[in-house]
Amino acid sequence: MPLKLCLKWVRILFHKLKKWKPSSFLGLVLCILIVLHVFTPSRISDLFHPTSVPDYHCGFPRRFDVAEDILCLKRKRFLPNFKNPCWYEFDGNATYNRIRCLPYFYIFGVCKSGTTDLFYRLKQHPQIMGNRGLLSKETWFWSWHRYGTDHRHRNKSDYPMRVRTLDHFIDFFQIPKILEMKVSPNGSQYSDIVTGHADPMDFWDNSLWRHIPQNDKDASEPTYTTANLVHHVQPNIKLILLLRDPVERLYSQYYHLGFGSSPEDFHVDSLASIRYLDRCQRTHTLRSCLYNRLLLRDMPTPLYASFYDVHITNWLNVFPRSQIFITRTEDFSRDIKRHLLHLFKFLDVADVSDKDLNKMSQMSHRYRSIFKDKAGPMLNRTRRMLIDYFREPMKRLSSILKDPKYTWNDVYKEHQSKWFL
Repeated sequence: MPLKLCLKWVRILFHKLKKWKPSSFLGLVLCILIVLHVFTPSRISDLFHPTSVPDYHCGFPRRFDVAEDILCLKRKRFLPNFKNPCWYEFDGNATYNRIRCLPYFYIFGVCKSGTTDLFYRLKQHPQIMGNRGLLSKETWFWSWHRYGTDHRHRNKSDYPMRVRTLDHFIDFFQIPKILEMKVSPNGSQYSDIVTGHADPMDFWDNSLWRHIPQNDKDASEPTYTTANLVHHVQPNIKLILLLRDPVERLYSQYYHLGFGSSPEDFHVDSLASIRYLDRCQRTHTLRSCLYNRLLLRDMPTPLYASFYDVHITNWLNVFPRSQIFITRTEDFSRDIKRHLLHLFKFLDVADVSDKDLNKMSQMSHRYRSIFKDKAGPMLNRTRRMLIDYFREPMKRLSSILKDPKYTWNDVYKEHQSKWFL
């Protein structure tokens, strides 16, 4: 019955339209489009440019004390005359549209691998700006603040603070410099300024995955991780990853987070952490153990962050390899100038003069681990133990990235006479 009624109305409408003059019909269409454009600009834009990805189960009730459902948010439509991803957003408290922006690039790991130093050097480029976060680079949003927690895994509560939304994250990238327009040869205005952020914990910390609504809370490991959330919001974001020798990285983060104060403490705590993880793996997969928040709280070293093979898989499952610039900290430190040139090309920003490039590459290293320097080097027996422990994960990483250097055998061979006595 509804179908017959619908067909009847279609025939009536078609009959009426045949009597109209073409100019009258065209005027009606234009009038409808103008009304839609004025009163529902976002809807008409969505009609021709869908901004949401309906592949996820949505419709979960929103509460202010739980994490925002990122995977069900509409994607933004970015302005073509801004190199940085920006858009107009109506301000409900005003009568004009304001420009809002997301980061153009993202250094997403790994902790104690030189991300602060790299970000500082990149900021010396005239087109690259920092953000309004910690050290002009960190927001702590994706892994921590959006869940209402901070970096201290041993907290009693998952929610010691108010949860943050994507709008809070966007606030970090409201950089006035981005709004300074230039004029192209054809007379059009554009902005070539970009901004980024560097939250190196996002590579490895997926311990709050159960608070992503699309994940099965009764499962032992996540289907969706931070990588999926970032991809949903910005599928074309440029990603940068620094990977450091997992053993030395662990030793540096151990002091940075205040787990202990001496090489002897580190040795004992590393043995205990290995036992914790081995015990977990008797009944669970390595991935589920590495993303088990209770286990992470109890482990006396941040051993979990050095399993690069497990963590990189999350990102490569949703981002193409070509979209991620990956290099070793050791290689970057040996030839900073060459790596900066490659990064500028990867970020698609203008070349700089040799003088400026030399200045960027010769700057003193930023943010050294003073507590680690005070404690002194790792015990040789501890290093040998950890190199053996991470040997298989490093081989898996090397296989994933199709590059033998990610076993760090060349680094270990260089120091063989000192470390392997």
